[in-house]
Amino acid sequence: MTESISFEYREGDDVVLVTISETLSGSELRNPLMASCNILREKPGASYIIDIPEGFTVNEEDLEWIDQHFIPLVKRSCAGRIILILPEGDERREKCVTRFGSQIGFFFAEDYENAIKVLSDTDIREEDEKSIKIAGKTKRQWRDHFSFIWFKYSVFLIAVAIVVLLLFGFFGSTKNDIIIYSFGYFDLDETYMTELMINEGYKVPYFPEAVTVMPNQEGKKATGHEFESVSAYFMAVPDVIVSDGITYPYYYSSFGVFPESYKKIWDSLSEEAKKHVELVYMSAADAEEFSRRYNAWAGKGDPEIEAQLGENDDTTKVVIGLRLNDLAACEKLGYKSGWEKSDSRLIFSLYAKCADPEKSEKAIAAIINSVY
Repeated sequence: MTESISFEYREGDDVVLVTISETLSGSELRNPLMASCNILREKPGASYIIDIPEGFTVNEEDLEWIDQHFIPLVKRSCAGRIILILPEGDERREKCVTRFGSQIGFFFAEDYENAIKVLSDTDIREEDEKSIKIAGKTKRQWRDHFSFIWFKYSVFLIAVAIVVLLLFGFFGSTKNDIIIYSFGYFDLDETYMTELMINEGYKVPYFPEAVTVMPNQEGKKATGHEFESVSAYFMAVPDVIVSDGITYPYYYSSFGVFPESYKKIWDSLSEEAKKHVELVYMSAADAEEFSRRYNAWAGKGDPEIEAQLGENDDTTKVVIGLRLNDLAACEKLGYKSGWEKSDSRLIFSLYAKCADPEKSEKAIAAIINSVY
């Protein structure tokens, strides 16, 4: 059965291709799109192509998400051209320009082959040899130049401003100086956290997010992209990871075992904050039990997988994070849980492979202290 949305990196063409086969909404649309951007971040210079099917529509809630979260993420992740595959004359082209044209630059193409031509400019170079040039460009080149929405301008001053900004971005540092990755059954409005991290001295904070559903008593179903979406952002090597009470036990290996760091964080908390926070402990044996639980829930009771899990008898519990028990504080940070009755408290931890534990410690302490 063909997936409703898929993404892949095509090395020969140096593009990340997202293929959508039917109308989707919510996490089924958002998770794969966010995960595809993570590949963009890992492939500097790659271009981004989204193949949009006939009849595909996006509801207003998802349009808001695209405006506020997806487009900023694409702008941070993509160093190449952005191409939307839509038939010529399709009214959705104009809607894309109207809705998103002022935020980000993109081209249109008829199909994948045409998109690659736009990237390579092969057909353009052939025409250039025969065409008369105006101010150094052929008629075709000027047309494509102005079709690249990011560079649409009406007056010289705007053009100069764009060039200055581009030069500043090129020569300046655009590397994220802190990455806080959230995964669980929630949506994150990163406004609060962004302002907080900027006030803490970080110039380019990054807040990737993956919505995922783990075994639960509420009848919530998995989307089919659970581990792919969540795992993709770990490749960015976040400094801090945030999850909820239902999700975190299934990702035991991602939570860093830094007992001294958690002690420093605890000592850095205000007395009021300590009233609402507790240390979270887990063992390798616990982790295997949760893995079995997930396999049973997802219908993946493969004997070979069970054999690989083995019978881990290491019941030594180690601290893997801090739990914020105050749900009002969790919401203040921008987290809106999808759980109705299940444990939606947040767990803040150092990522197991974080490069700078001290930076992670300070970030977590600042986040928790900020709500008290």
